[in-house]
Amino acid sequence: MNDIEIIRCTAPDELYCRYDGQSEAQGAYIELDLQRSTLLADYDAQVDGGVPAAVYHGFERRYAVPVLTGEAANRVMEEIKPLAARVLADWEEVWDGNNMVARLGEDAQAAEDEIGEHLGLDYSGMGFETVFSDEDLVAQWDTDGAVNGHEAEEYNITAQTSDARLDEIAAEITRSLAECGESTVAVVHGLDEYLRGLRDELAAASD
Repeated sequence: MNDIEIIRCTAPDELYCRYDGQSEAQGAYIELDLQRSTLLADYDAQVDGGVPAAVYHGFERRYAVPVLTGEAANRVMEEIKPLAARVLADWEEVWDGNNMVARLGEDAQAAEDEIGEHLGLDYSGMGFETVFSDEDLVAQWDTDGAVNGHEAEEYNITAQTSDARLDEIAAEITRSLAECGESTVAVVHGLDEYLRGLRDELAAASD
């Protein structure tokens, strides 16, 4: 088996990213780098649908996944590692008339199909559900659904509350939300800004 290095996720919510002004989180993927012999999981940093040249030319193979927890992503990479090794063992770099590109052999193509099946990819918008459980997914909340408007009183937020204490409050709220469902990891888009806004309002009122 070709030696593949798995670059493991180190944070529970590593695959979650939602940019300001966007209505939902960025897509996530598992990537096999044919030239570096690595597997990693990440979120798509592009908002315009573009991809890096190495992806476009096939040297970095990306397989879509939902926003998995770091633990789930690491598990899935271990599961598909034997299939990824088959891809790595059966490709070549060729000139397509314009650029050097990666061309997969017959077994590599078959292995990629199996990776897609393992990840629940059917390319019809109906994937993932039968493959990943709620426990595998990062639970995503908007601020409006995560707060009740009384956080200043409940957590004794004042004009002097430090950033460190606000971070602790945000973590406590997030942990509570994670306990509401099957996922052990939750994120709340805009929660940090919301809590700092409460403090800023109190500071302005005291001037």
